[in-house]
Amino acid sequence: MIMENIPQLEPISDSGHSRGRVLICDDDVTQREVLAIILQKNGFETIDTGLGGECLHFAASEQISALLLDIDLPDASGLDICEEISDAQRTHQLPIILVSGMQRADLVRSARRRGARFFLQKPYDPAALIALLERALDETSPW
Repeated sequence: MIMENIPQLEPISDSGHSRGRVLICDDDVTQREVLAIILQKNGFETIDTGLGGECLHFAASEQISALLLDIDLPDASGLDICEEISDAQRTHQLPIILVSGMQRADLVRSARRRGARFFLQKPYDPAALIALLERALDETSPW
């Protein structure tokens, strides 16, 4: 049922290796599933959670390439999570893309100030999500 509502992307060639591991943190289970499907079809591994506390744990303990983070979480503000990850020695290089349906005028500026690389407004184009993720990963690549 979920697959019926997702715009189809052309899958990348399957070379047998992952393009990276992306942590998805969103309290909406359906949103997490949709994001996971989009990312996996494009060669990424995913880990997901609906809680800010678990997000912080995974960011610090797992090999994560990037984080897709919702702002409105049941146990924390995504902006606070963003700031904590950006300030921590172990995770400060982790690219964070905030994904939210909120429409506050100052939200993008606030997200950038607190450590997010990009902000993606829901609903979003899956191709735009992949393009932003690829750009975020390119910007943090050591070469």
